[in-house]
Amino acid sequence: MDSRQKMRRLRIIVLVALAAAVLAAGFLVAANLGSQGQSRSGSQLPATAATTAPATTAPSASATASASTAATEEPTASTPATAGSGWTSFVSTSAHVQFDLPSGWTAADVPAGTASNPASGIQVSDESGSVVAKFYYGTGGGVGGACGPGTYKQKELDTAATSLKGQWVTTAQARFSYRVLDQTAQGKGVGYQIGLVDKSSGEVQDSCLMYSFVAGAPKGTLSFATDGPQALGARTFSTMAEATQYLQTPEYQKLKRMITSLQLTQ
Repeated sequence: MDSRQKMRRLRIIVLVALAAAVLAAGFLVAANLGSQGQSRSGSQLPATAATTAPATTAPSASATASASTAATEEPTASTPATAGSGWTSFVSTSAHVQFDLPSGWTAADVPAGTASNPASGIQVSDESGSVVAKFYYGTGGGVGGACGPGTYKQKELDTAATSLKGQWVTTAQARFSYRVLDQTAQGKGVGYQIGLVDKSSGEVQDSCLMYSFVAGAPKGTLSFATDGPQALGARTFSTMAEATQYLQTPEYQKLKRMITSLQLTQ
């Protein structure tokens, strides 16, 4: 092999080597570009996370919705007050008391007691002007009366706590009571009284008399009932069934709320 052939072969080898190098470099560049493309695609994950960030505002949106819902529910929460909108608060500055009064009913201070036994009185009338309850508070007001030859069966149909406050209320065991005297066997119907009683006047036992008052109040005897403290239970029903059914009437419900709402303001 002469020198020319050797040089030609050497050139071919160099060219092949250069071509191989170029090809290798091309592969490396392509691979590098591919890896960069993959790297850039992965870096978009935070961006995706950023796009989901607005979802975190959903709770605040729902919180706003909840707040608006709560705001719209406020009137509902005050529905009981709306339901009782027909009631007013009667305040007596002379008797130093207050109580709830149903729509259409009237209450007025009336003379009570004497110079030696001062007291305060209030009379409550319904829509027709009929007296439905009497209030008495002061000294005196003692009770009396005696039973005849026989007694009547007494029964308590309803009782409830009073709004009155103070140790004297606890000591007297003051409460609301609806009691009846069954006098049907004697043709007198069923006598009843609705009002405040204490552990003595509210004792349920067979008798011919029935009183509604609370002794031991700060200024003496306190009575708020369908009859005065000295009444003998003149109000009557024809039968015990009528007396029981009266519990469901609007008038009874008004009387109960009114009497149990009584509070002393002094």
